[in-house]
Amino acid sequence: MITFHVIKEQHGWAIRMDKRMMTPFWSRDLAIREANCLANAIRCHGECAEVIIEDAVPSGPLTKTADARPLSA
Repeated sequence: MITFHVIKEQHGWAIRMDKRMMTPFWSRDLAIREANCLANAIRCHGECAEVIIEDAVPSGPLTKTADARPLSA
């Protein structure tokens, strides 16, 4: 699995892949957008890729389930 980390740097934000590759950005949004583009390009070739954002608030599932019944049913 290839992992892109979007992290806060001293003078902005950066995308890191391992300790060797780093791409600087002025804004967090641009760094996230570029990291997602890189991950999607890698996924198109059949590889697994993920984006991890530093200090991100965890969210729920990205897709809704088709079953609209309450959990207690």
